[in-house]
Amino acid sequence: MIKEIELSNFKSHKKTQLKFTERNNIFVGISGSGKSTILDAICFAFFGTTPKIHKRKIRVSDLIMNKPIREESAKIKINFEVDKKNYEIRREICLDRPPNAELRENEKLIAINQAQVTEAVEHILKIDYELFSRAIYAEQDHLDYFLTLPPGNRIEYIDQLLKLSKFELARIKTTSISNKFKSLKNAKEETLSGFDENELKNTKKEAEDYLGKLSDEISSSKDKIKKLDATLKENMEKLKNLEEKKTKIEERKNKLIELKTTISVFQNEIKETPKKRVGEVEKELKNKETVFNNLEKKELEREKEESTLLSKINESEKRVREKKEAELFLQTFDEEKFSLLEKEIEELKETLINNKLKKQGLDNAIKNLKESKERCPTCDRELKREKREELINKKEGESFLLNKKNSELENKFLSKKQEFEFESKNREKANFFKKRAEQLKRAEQDLSNFKKRLEVIKHEKIDLSDIGRGVRDLKTLLEKLKLVETKKQEVRNLKQEQEKIENEIKKISFDELEFDRLKKEVEEAKRSLSTTKLDLKYKEEMKTEKEKSLGQIKKDLEFLQKNKKEVRFLDYAKSTTLKFADSLIEIQEVLRGEFVKTLNEVMNELWGYIYLYEDYIGIRFKIENRDYLLQLCDLKNRWVNVEGFSSGGERVIASLVMRIALSIVLAPNLKLLILDEPTPNLDSNTIENLTEVLRTKITELFEQVFIVTHDERMTQAGTDYIYEFKRELSKKEPTKVRERSIYENEEGYKNL
Repeated sequence: MIKEIELSNFKSHKKTQLKFTERNNIFVGISGSGKSTILDAICFAFFGTTPKIHKRKIRVSDLIMNKPIREESAKIKINFEVDKKNYEIRREICLDRPPNAELRENEKLIAINQAQVTEAVEHILKIDYELFSRAIYAEQDHLDYFLTLPPGNRIEYIDQLLKLSKFELARIKTTSISNKFKSLKNAKEETLSGFDENELKNTKKEAEDYLGKLSDEISSSKDKIKKLDATLKENMEKLKNLEEKKTKIEERKNKLIELKTTISVFQNEIKETPKKRVGEVEKELKNKETVFNNLEKKELEREKEESTLLSKINESEKRVREKKEAELFLQTFDEEKFSLLEKEIEELKETLINNKLKKQGLDNAIKNLKESKERCPTCDRELKREKREELINKKEGESFLLNKKNSELENKFLSKKQEFEFESKNREKANFFKKRAEQLKRAEQDLSNFKKRLEVIKHEKIDLSDIGRGVRDLKTLLEKLKLVETKKQEVRNLKQEQEKIENEIKKISFDELEFDRLKKEVEEAKRSLSTTKLDLKYKEEMKTEKEKSLGQIKKDLEFLQKNKKEVRFLDYAKSTTLKFADSLIEIQEVLRGEFVKTLNEVMNELWGYIYLYEDYIGIRFKIENRDYLLQLCDLKNRWVNVEGFSSGGERVIASLVMRIALSIVLAPNLKLLILDEPTPNLDSNTIENLTEVLRTKITELFEQVFIVTHDERMTQAGTDYIYEFKRELSKKEPTKVRERSIYENEEGYKNL
């Protein structure tokens, strides 16, 4: 049972809080007053959608109030009770961020986002949105929706309510799978037709015999290679020893040549060096370095000051240029033009807003006039068709002219706005240049001072080239003298090493003829070994190829046997799935029959309560030619289709009975019924009887009923809460709700 609902900025409801009880809760008011919005809010709170959103006629953001001003968010809170547990749902819709939701059970949080809350509600209520919207809640003017469906579509509509579409989908998929099994079987049989099993077995035996012979030849070649390897290894070891001796002799002879050359070069360099003492040169070098360092230090300080002055001059030149740029800009900037432009934009903006409000009022009036039938949407008085069309044409003309004027104003506003933004940037730039020009007023004087000082510094430059050259020459001479002393000692060491190498050469014994003979034998052994290895490699490659061929033959035989088994399995699978598909059809027919039987029992019990006349004595749901028909039984026991032969009132009563019966049969645990404008095309007697049935009989079948109506007579069906909805559409006001007593009429007087 729904206990309470609270709306904030939801469509036409600014702040609405309603309490509900068991039995009948009535919402009464003229069209457009916001009655049906409460039903949309209940649907959205439970399932996060409404029929119009589900059909993509509106977006979720359209639920947020936009008159008289656009709100940023809308909130819904609903409290309900199921199985003696209290639940509270909160949902919020926002323009600038994703919607959020939460669900609490006995004040304990159990779900925290849109999807989780909707899933949890479906589990608690034991129905989903599809069942709720088709069996529990009928939109305004959709009470006879079933009858408006084209023949052939009704069975799909009812099957979806009964969830039979899942069985049909399973049947279609099962049939598809069976066809796939058949296709696979045919494909495998076609593949197997290309294999000759006897030929494969004979080829396998020939390959195995050839591999046995080839394996013996490979074993013989490997033994030969092993013997050749041993002989070659022994001779190569001997050859290696001789080569090492030969290499040692050649290395030492080359070393002797290198030593003699080095000794000769050193001796020549010693003769060419001047005869001076190292100490004398070092003293002279020290004195010259002291003088050079002092002069170099002074020059570095001068260069540092020169570099600093150049940096300051560059910076001062930039500051002078910046000052001139600021002064030039300030001469061109017009402050008065900026002020006039700002005032003009404000006037345009105000005019545009006022015109848009007028345009919105005209559009709403046109929409309400078009949607109304015979009553004025503003005063609810009778409105003739000619007068309504005259008003619509007049307001559409006014709206067109106003829209054209608004378009021109918007273009002018955008142009002025761009010009204003440009002038705003210039104004900021002018303020900046004023301050900067004041900061840079001494820039020219600073630049002049720095340039004068630079000229003085340049004339104080010191030439260090001559004295530096003298220092470098002394350093070079000192290095040569020190190197000569080192080379004299090196010559003595090299002569000792020369004598040592000559003695080592005499001790090494080497036979050149033995070396040449052994080298020839090794080359011949290598050629023989290479030939044998190539032969072995060829035989091993042949063996590998034959083994691959034999492996493929074995795979083909295994593939043949495996696919024979798979063909037998696919044949079995095909027949089994076809039987299962036939069973699914039988299950659907049985479930449809049980549903129709139960629904007809409930509808006939309700028909006697609601239908007062004697023209039709019964009602039934019938399956015919793969479609559902709603029929009435006349006094001659003839069944006629409701959509074809019944009057408008009888059509509405039959649709109402079917709607109530669907709620009872398909959602027995919920025990909730929602009726939105259930009285179109009903005469006074039928409305009076329907009111009595809703007040007395329907309350025995449902725990809670919500009735939305513009007909004051239907308020007599109320058992507890009656809410009156009012809204001034012309003033774009939000909905106002007043609670009325069940004994009070629309003028506020008691019904005695």
